Amino acid sequence: MPLLFGAVHPIVVGLYTALILISCGGWLLLNSRKLPANLCGSGWIRFALLLIAWAFFTTIPLPMGLLDVLSPARASSLQAVNQLAGTDIKWAPLNYHSSAGLLFALFLFALLLYGLTLDVLLSADRRLLKKIVYTCIGLAILEAAYGMLQVFNPRLDVLWLSGTASFKGMARGTIIYKNQYASLLNMCWPLTVGVALFYFKQVFPEPHRKHKRKRRRALAEGVTSHRLQGCFFLFVASCIMLAIVFSQSRGGTIAMVLIMVLLLFLAPLTGKNKLRLSSGLLLFTLAYGSAIGFSSIIDRFMNIGTSGLSRINIYLASLPILYDHSIAGTGLESYRLLSPVYLKNFPENVLFDRVHNEYLELTIELGIPMALFFFGALFTALYGQAKKIVCFRRKKLSELDFSNIVALVAFCGIAGFLFHGLADFGWHLPANLLYFVTLMVLAHHGSRTYQAEKHRSGKGR
Repeated sequence: MPLLFGAVHPIVVGLYTALILISCGGWLLLNSRKLPANLCGSGWIRFALLLIAWAFFTTIPLPMGLLDVLSPARASSLQAVNQLAGTDIKWAPLNYHSSAGLLFALFLFALLLYGLTLDVLLSADRRLLKKIVYTCIGLAILEAAYGMLQVFNPRLDVLWLSGTASFKGMARGTIIYKNQYASLLNMCWPLTVGVALFYFKQVFPEPHRKHKRKRRRALAEGVTSHRLQGCFFLFVASCIMLAIVFSQSRGGTIAMVLIMVLLLFLAPLTGKNKLRLSSGLLLFTLAYGSAIGFSSIIDRFMNIGTSGLSRINIYLASLPILYDHSIAGTGLESYRLLSPVYLKNFPENVLFDRVHNEYLELTIELGIPMALFFFGALFTALYGQAKKIVCFRRKKLSELDFSNIVALVAFCGIAGFLFHGLADFGWHLPANLLYFVTLMVLAHHGSRTYQAEKHRSGKGR
């Protein structure tokens, strides 16, 4: 999905939605008898279905009487239209941009089917996990390489697009907006570190007395090979991190540092090994970055106060929208239609189609009750996942299998993605949502595998 501008165009995301609905939905229907009995009975499935159902409900035309109860501001605006234009609108949806909201709701439902399918397939085929992880890493390498080419050659644009002069010299890959690009890569580079940790943790049997010299030589060769592979993946992770830095996304860079700190805290490594891991990643990034030059990035961070003040002004100017639509919201994807009406003292030739804060924008579009439910359920699930992941710290790295390591690094990527939403709108890129759902499933699968193994070992004792 990221290769075509992150599927940001409605036609592209519509095609992807249809493809996911047909492939994943068809697969689930064909294999419904073989699926686990409690597949659709878990709390997070019900939570997702309720959210999607609400998104669909806001796109359905309602009578003016009910509309006046749920959204008085919406009803009064339609009554004004009837008076000024001489129309007779009696039914209308809660969503101000119902067509875009319906498409986004369908995409969310497709993501739910994708998550269910992926969860089932991961349990059925152990080899699929590595394929998914390596696919994410491979795509991140392509995006990072393309992004660094844009840094070296500022005239190189995003594929065939032109007219993005304000982003010249910034890494964006095939994603138009650099902050969404950084958000995508921040979900991928932790997986690369996870693969490196997997190679570093390889345990070899002690050589027997017979043919002791040959076995020692084979052991040494095996250790050297796995260390080289681990160092290679750390090198790849550093390259991806370098692209994030040179995207000049301040939120993306801060989120990257947060992910690194969280990863070092959760990783079951000794203090010396944590120092080696962080030094290996940061020293390469700093060494190669200094060869290019950090002056433009430093200038960006020096202006963070001015940029932060302008975003705070957008937040404050958007609060009246929330006040007028506090119960039912304005509907998904509708902020861009209302911002020109509500945002005062801003340039008339600039359209603010996003709030630059996903939490505030979703609260405006969902309404306070549904937003509280959504964020409450989301962070409750994240807290439950964190309690399972923290248990990994009490283990040795050699005691964790590949799925456990992937769950740990995927959780760090999820945390960074959610943190980045405080200052940008990476959640509204369809490709980012697909990768977020993938990380959620990978984290759930790895922690579930760990709990199952722990339960089996407890029975064996």
